[in-house]
Amino acid sequence: MFCTYNFDRKAEREFLQMRQLLKKGGKWNTLRAKRIENQLRLKYQLSVPCSAAIGENFQIRHPEGIRIGRTCIIGDNCKVYPYFTAMAAIKGDDQREGTRRHPKIGNDCILGSHASVIGPITVGNDVFIGACAIVTKDVPSHSVVKGINIVRQKRLDEIPEKYKAEYLRQITDKAKIEE
Repeated sequence: MFCTYNFDRKAEREFLQMRQLLKKGGKWNTLRAKRIENQLRLKYQLSVPCSAAIGENFQIRHPEGIRIGRTCIIGDNCKVYPYFTAMAAIKGDDQREGTRRHPKIGNDCILGSHASVIGPITVGNDVFIGACAIVTKDVPSHSVVKGINIVRQKRLDEIPEKYKAEYLRQITDKAKIEE
């Protein structure tokens, strides 16, 4: 699995090296990958465990403060902005085999800065999660989500084409002003 990652060049090299070591398999490669994972966590606050399933062309815009859970599944062509969190609802929650604790995120998603996707939920394909959003419920495909617990949700295919770019820009601008 070859991916492109858009963030600090040194962090990018380390992250790609970790993924390639995991792909090779073996005891020593796994241990080296875990060491790189710990270095990324300490140096950049980038917590992406080796066990997370990440699709191709995954893009991290800046490596600060991103936390992704161990069993999280992220699809292809997703973009993640700083301080994004995709974690389980309760730490130490039921860890039986076959139970999913972390979110499953579809393809072509944009995950905004300071946004949190919490619990064993499913986020559909082509979803835009705005900055500072807290998502605790399933999100259908082709949606725009902003606010706490999906205060306002609009399907992208319901927005006229000439207003779509303006609508997405307003959501991101409001979140930047509130910070």
